[in-house]
Amino acid sequence: MSKKIFILILLVALFSNLSCKNENEDISRELQIFQDTKQGELKRNATKAMLYSLFIPGGGQFYNKKYIKSAIGFTAESILFGFTLHYHIKMNDAYSKYEQSHSQLDYDKYSIFYEKQQSMLWWIGAMKFLSIVDAFVDAKLYNFNEKKKKIELKFEGNSVSLNYRF
Repeated sequence: MSKKIFILILLVALFSNLSCKNENEDISRELQIFQDTKQGELKRNATKAMLYSLFIPGGGQFYNKKYIKSAIGFTAESILFGFTLHYHIKMNDAYSKYEQSHSQLDYDKYSIFYEKQQSMLWWIGAMKFLSIVDAFVDAKLYNFNEKKKKIELKFEGNSVSLNYRF
C-alpha cells in the first residue's frame, strides 16, 4: 500500500513540476513578446507566412500586413485558376466531340485547349512559387524600417560617418 502512495506522490510531483515549467516558459515567452512589442520590433514567422501563402491565395502577404500585395496575389491566382478551369472544360468538350466525330479539326481544338490549360497550370505554379518566396522575404524583413532608423550614414564635406543608435 505504501508503494502505491509513493508512486502516486511521485507522479503528482512530476506532473506538477512539468506544468510549472510550461507556465514559466509561457510567462517568459509573453514577457519577451511584450518587450518586443514595447520596442516596436514585432516579428513574423517566415514558415507560417510561407504556409499561408501556399494554401491561401495572398494569405502570406495578408499575414505580413501587405494588404495590397495580398489583394493583387489573390486576384491574380483566382484569375489564373478561372482560366485553367475554363480551358479544362473546353478541352473536355472538344475531346468529347472528337470521340464522336474522329475529325482532325476537333482533335486540333482539343490540342489547343490542352496546351492552354497546361500553360495556365504552369503560370499558377510560377505565381504560387513567387508568392511563397515573397511571403518569406516579407516575413524576414518585417521590421526592417525600424532597424534602418537606428543606422545613419552622414556625408559631410570630405568625411563619412556612420551612427548606430541602440
